[in-house]
Amino acid sequence: MFILFLGPGYYFDAVVKRMTEQTVLVVEDDPEIREVIRLYLEKNNYRVLLATSGEEALQIAEAERPDLAILDVLLPGRNGFEVCRELRAVSPVPILFLSCKKDEADKIAGLNLGGDDYITKPFSPNELMARVRAHLRRPHLAAAEQAGGQPDKLVVGHLRIDRLSRVVRVNGQEVTLSRKEFDLLSFLASRPEQTFSHEQLFREIWGQESFNDTRTIIVHVSNLRKKIEPDPSSPKYIINVHGVGYKFIAGGESHALKL
Repeated sequence: MFILFLGPGYYFDAVVKRMTEQTVLVVEDDPEIREVIRLYLEKNNYRVLLATSGEEALQIAEAERPDLAILDVLLPGRNGFEVCRELRAVSPVPILFLSCKKDEADKIAGLNLGGDDYITKPFSPNELMARVRAHLRRPHLAAAEQAGGQPDKLVVGHLRIDRLSRVVRVNGQEVTLSRKEFDLLSFLASRPEQTFSHEQLFREIWGQESFNDTRTIIVHVSNLRKKIEPDPSSPKYIINVHGVGYKFIAGGESHALKL
């Protein structure tokens, strides 16, 4: 994919055109819920793929490579968590869980497996569409930031972030991050020493209001820190500012490279 900047209006039109081509995989065994989601997605110009089981979802995902997956947790056969684990092993596709399981432990489990978002039933179709748009819009916004002068690579202490290839290395070893983990790290690392609230981070990374959902940010930051700060002797890059949010500090000399 490439972006040619011919003015704000042209870029907006290009993004809208690209969004009409995006594909969403809906994995839901309840026919009424599945149909409602399908209708709303098609109304918003998305191509929709439907699956009613975990096995069918994995087959479709492998063949079609969707841009986003809406994944019910309670499915016949492989449940949504198992499907997420298998998808995450081969794809960075954004995964939005949809579940009647409201316990915080279930939400944390889904996010820890690599889910990007978690909505409980009953849900507002309009809110669901807003979250779908936010997840699918974020890569385009990141590309616009990149073209607008953000450095292609950041080297901070033992940490190297390649924003073009979306590869992160710690002490020379590549670490695997989810899409949201990478976006979160890239955003914070490019703004060192600035403190951001949970609400600000949710707006920047998820592209929407948090609806007081601090747990999603906490889980993603926790998972990210485990990967870039793998042991007690590792430099501490992401700092919790008590009662406020998070900030990124350099665990060593910081260099921004435009390559």
